[in-house]
Amino acid sequence: MNQTNNDYYHIGPHILNISSSIPIEFSTLLPSFTPFVLPSEEGEKLKTKIMVNIHTGEVAITEPINIIQPPVSFEWESSRCTLRRREDGSYLIGITPLDNPSAEAFADCSEHFQRNIIYLPESLLPKARFIVNNFLMLIYTFATAEQGTLMVHASVINYEGRGYLFLGKSGTGKSTHTSLWLKHIKGSSLLNDDNPVVSLNPKTGEATVYGTPWSGKTSCYLNESVPVGAFIRLEQASSNTINRLNDSQAFAALLPSCSCLKQDTAIFKGIINSVTHMVTNVPVFLLKCLPDEAAARLSMDTVTQTGK
Repeated sequence: MNQTNNDYYHIGPHILNISSSIPIEFSTLLPSFTPFVLPSEEGEKLKTKIMVNIHTGEVAITEPINIIQPPVSFEWESSRCTLRRREDGSYLIGITPLDNPSAEAFADCSEHFQRNIIYLPESLLPKARFIVNNFLMLIYTFATAEQGTLMVHASVINYEGRGYLFLGKSGTGKSTHTSLWLKHIKGSSLLNDDNPVVSLNPKTGEATVYGTPWSGKTSCYLNESVPVGAFIRLEQASSNTINRLNDSQAFAALLPSCSCLKQDTAIFKGIINSVTHMVTNVPVFLLKCLPDEAAARLSMDTVTQTGK
């Protein structure tokens, strides 16, 4: 195969090496990745990196799949994602657009998601940006789960050099609350609005939150990082109250917001270990609130004054 692209991206504490035979520039295929580009001469020197190669055409897998458990399938945005695990521990992941159920793109993932090949059928090339971006997010999440890294569903405010991650179910008002910080709390800025990466240094106990190429519907793709100040889980309420959670409550509040694969013992254990260490080193709060300025000021006054 004649590769026309071979780029390196520094996302969080990890390196993605993406290569492809598709005759299209990555800046066009993956515009949100542009801020994370690492010079090739630097990337080539690094021994540890997550490898992803993108092919066009039908999936080139001829050996028996040997699936050892029922596939995991779920709807994700405008598509259906299916994860199939083989006997050797590798995975075959499929993405099928809901408006084209007869077509499926595949990612063949091996070596704990360190070596990956994406296959795009010709019929899905018009959706290549959406499909490749989502494959890369899954691959990154699973490849780094055993290395102390969490992909968190959160909206993150950077305030006075620390990151405050607002968690909650979809529709809870995470983006609404952070927008209130941006409007009313001078000096605050948005680091990421949907999927930041959090990594814990086991030696120092310090957690760092990173911007990523994945920020939901908000174009906020910042190659920046700050220490984590706190996690704050949101619940809608008729009045504004905030309380710090104990370790067991904090664990239950943080885990549901972390992307994981429960069916894979090693990956799920990595997530559990990271969340356990995280909540013993970083404050976690429960904010019950209205979507108003008072809620933003209450959370700011509380979480920014709390230290371990």
